[in-house]
Amino acid sequence: MELAEILDLPLPVHDEILPYSESATDVEVRDLNADNVVVCRGGDENRLGIIIEVQRGKDKDKRFSWPAYQANIRHRIQAPVLLIVICPKPSVAAWATEPIETGQPGSDFRMQVLSPANYPKLTEPSGTGELAERMVLGTLIHEHAEDIEQLLTAAEAELAPRPVEVAKRYTEYMLGQLGERSRTILEALMQNETYPYQSKLLADREARGEARGEARGEARGIAETLLDVVEARGLRISENQRRRIEDCQDITQLRAWAKRAVTVPTVEDILD
Repeated sequence: MELAEILDLPLPVHDEILPYSESATDVEVRDLNADNVVVCRGGDENRLGIIIEVQRGKDKDKRFSWPAYQANIRHRIQAPVLLIVICPKPSVAAWATEPIETGQPGSDFRMQVLSPANYPKLTEPSGTGELAERMVLGTLIHEHAEDIEQLLTAAEAELAPRPVEVAKRYTEYMLGQLGERSRTILEALMQNETYPYQSKLLADREARGEARGEARGEARGIAETLLDVVEARGLRISENQRRRIEDCQDITQLRAWAKRAVTVPTVEDILD
């Protein structure tokens, strides 16, 4: 191809070149939901977007969704966007630091990674609440540490002087993002403490827990139906594919897979 020669761009081995839609709008609705996004503003102007992702395992799909998060939110707020990945496990942190090839020469996508290797443990409350954000973040990064209970206790103590709504919001964030072991420790601490926001927070979580239980039941039912269709059609399914369907809690995604299962020729096409 002359263009590749002019630009000195090596092309991968391929069999054919096909026309494709010029529209950059995705015709299929896809869930692209980051764990947390904030926008720094100056007056009426967006100055910086910050995406926070908590990553506990290696997920090849994130090599495609992370650049999409950054590009989509950058386009939406018309400002630079920074993506930060929080990795409690060193092995996952090493994987997350690897550059993602975008296809645009000189434009590999690189995440900023926070891990136990580069984030300090903060165990001494200031008494003023000024360290609250850093301590809350530290509980996520160091959630596998032996002294996680000390880190959680310090974070809750640091939140105590902050306004009630702020303390509730940060505690809810920890409860939503921490792994099971650390979340259980935090819930036990909350039962023993007397901060004014905690009784309401626990009650709210119990109500949401009931709602999540109903959603999990619905997801399980759709997954079972989907697998029944796969079996009835005699499609070959690997153990990893079966586990992906069974573990999925996204009802919208499961319904989309179920619709495809009626017509597409392979399980790989269902999950594409």
